[in-house]
Amino acid sequence: MTSSDRPSVRPSDILLGIDSGGSHTAVVVGDSRGRVLARAEGPGSAMRPGGGERSAAVILDVARRAATQAKVDLPAAIALVGAAGAGRVPEREELAAALTAAGVADQVDVRGDIEIALAAAFGNSPGILINAGTGSIAYARTADGKLHRAGGHGWQLGDEGGGYWLGRHALAAAARAHDGLEESSTLLERLLVALGLQTFDDLIRWAATATPAQVAALAPHVLNAAREGETVAQQIVEEAALELARLVRALTGHFSGTEPIKMATAGGLLRPGSPLLVALRGNLATDLPVARISEGGGSVDAPVGALRLAAALLRQT
Repeated sequence: MTSSDRPSVRPSDILLGIDSGGSHTAVVVGDSRGRVLARAEGPGSAMRPGGGERSAAVILDVARRAATQAKVDLPAAIALVGAAGAGRVPEREELAAALTAAGVADQVDVRGDIEIALAAAFGNSPGILINAGTGSIAYARTADGKLHRAGGHGWQLGDEGGGYWLGRHALAAAARAHDGLEESSTLLERLLVALGLQTFDDLIRWAATATPAQVAALAPHVLNAAREGETVAQQIVEEAALELARLVRALTGHFSGTEPIKMATAGGLLRPGSPLLVALRGNLATDLPVARISEGGGSVDAPVGALRLAAALLRQT
């Protein structure tokens, strides 16, 4: 939008929709009608207990850049934040207080990140949203407005089908192939190249100190291998799709069982064209035909969902 096209907005109508994730932060500036005036992105700002000021500092920087593009000043009237790691009230209140103190907005409402993704995907309508990034989780909103979830318990307890799960399974498959325990594959060579390593022993040393995020960063290489016809990678992706479908299956019991269920996807592993999205679609088409994934799978714009919720809050004031 050019400056000449940008609508004149009163300061009291400036809203922020914020997606505070583990790997990135996205902020949109909008008006009272939910129109996007500008947006900016930056590094992750997921909430951790006691980490409100750190998260707020990242969000403030991104919000300032978005506000500059929109030619408006902060604080905004309302900032609605969907924050990873803010599933509990204490973390939500801590982040809201830190953002208010930082001058991001006069009124700050912090919610779980999945809530803004649901708003982006379905508005106020019922549906199921499945997210596969570093981890995995599925959320449903039923016709009565209630929220239900499956998964999302972290790499130690689950997150099956997510990035860490894919990376961990690729490492294990490479090790088994190296030892002659399973069929040979190109995964070991691919992982060594991706990590800048030379030998299998190098990979062992790398894995001994790798963080969950570093292991999850291997997932795109697994998807690329599957896309290029690597058999073992394709098997891993099929298993991941099965795990994600199980999350969906656990949530369908909250619906009538007869009407089609709208479904959308989010997260870096389920972008359009992803082998994982293709496999998930195929699995659901066979076993859960009532679940209909939108054709734009992976295109959920979470900060715009947050902006819609902020506009709804403004109308209530």
